[in-house]
Amino acid sequence: MFRIGTITIKNPSNFKIERYNVTNMERRADAYMVGDLIAKKLKYYFTYDVISGSDLDTILEAIWEPNELFFDLTYTYNGIEKTDEVYVGSIPTELHKAGLTSNWVWKNVTFNLIGR
Repeated sequence: MFRIGTITIKNPSNFKIERYNVTNMERRADAYMVGDLIAKKLKYYFTYDVISGSDLDTILEAIWEPNELFFDLTYTYNGIEKTDEVYVGSIPTELHKAGLTSNWVWKNVTFNLIGR
């Protein structure tokens, strides 16, 4: 289950979490690396192999349409519900005609949400 703000979105085909450190690393004149750990952050990757227009609209309503830069992502991690305040990166989408019918779907939809 994935919720953005109060909006529940379709489960992705693939969900990945990237963990990274925010630092202010720099090299001194003697080439020795120094720096401080500022924060530990998460980046969430969502991939939809195929998604309907209405499901995509629901996601866009939550992450792209609002005039807010930051919003809450709620997800389940190892059986525990977690929430992180995030912002959205780019949202590439690809329109695809499904077979010989006139049904159009979106495929290879990907986006990432980055911890504030």
